[in-house]
Amino acid sequence: MVDWPGLLSWSTKYHDGTKPSEFRQMTDADRDFLEKAMEEAFGKIEDPNQVMAEAIGQIKAADRTDTSITTALEVIDKCCDDPDCARNCEKLDGLQPLLDLLGTHQGVISNRTLEILALLFANNPNIQEAGARRNALDVFLRLVQESDAGSETRSKALRALVALVRQNAPMEEKFLREKDGIKVIILCANQIDLRLCEKVASFSRSLAQDGRLKAEEVASLAAAMVPLLQDIGNGQIQYRETLSSCVCELARVAPKSCPPELKTAAQGRLSILKANKEADDSSEQASLEELLKLLP
Repeated sequence: MVDWPGLLSWSTKYHDGTKPSEFRQMTDADRDFLEKAMEEAFGKIEDPNQVMAEAIGQIKAADRTDTSITTALEVIDKCCDDPDCARNCEKLDGLQPLLDLLGTHQGVISNRTLEILALLFANNPNIQEAGARRNALDVFLRLVQESDAGSETRSKALRALVALVRQNAPMEEKFLREKDGIKVIILCANQIDLRLCEKVASFSRSLAQDGRLKAEEVASLAAAMVPLLQDIGNGQIQYRETLSSCVCELARVAPKSCPPELKTAAQGRLSILKANKEADDSSEQASLEELLKLLP
């Protein structure tokens, strides 16, 4: 058995208890204390599935608190370091309680839950299928659409959504055709959160490469990418490489569907890259040069 009172002691060690209703994100000191406590607890248990099952029990408990839920989420995250635990999440009845948290909690707990669900769904077809059966797609869509632009919740909800459907043909088709997925992607393609824009570009590139996009969908996505491409210089190298390769793949699918503004933006950025002659820009430059060859 896990020493849950010991794990939960971080809350009494670092909280003065004066405002229990104002639950906040763990501080670095909180997390450091909890991580050390988890290391000690895990060292005494041979089967991480047992630990995960107990953490799931904490989330479902009638007497749960924000502190116990947060601790359980951290334990589940650590358990997922073991691929076997991630694969067994549904068998341990862990998926539905996590999805339920997104309906009962907001803020810190909701965002942490979304992170863990994204981790569980990524490259895990069996858990993706379980998520589909439990209507996870609708849950994530609601959070993306109802959360504010630039918010952590929108960013994490889209990441969880992408992890749920990515490279699962039936689920990607359902997202695109039944759930108006292109509009959802475009909703997140603003310049407020470049990390989210990078996820949008990466997902759009994947959809293009896997042959999921129709010509009219390419047109909508390419138009949404124009402002991002015009402002690409404000992003880090990984973002710039991802965005430039994304627009290239969109053009590869349907070059005539891409708006002329995309070509103009690419030409402008390419002129800057050639003038700067930075070695780190070689991948971005190659993608933009390929894009211009593809466009009419």
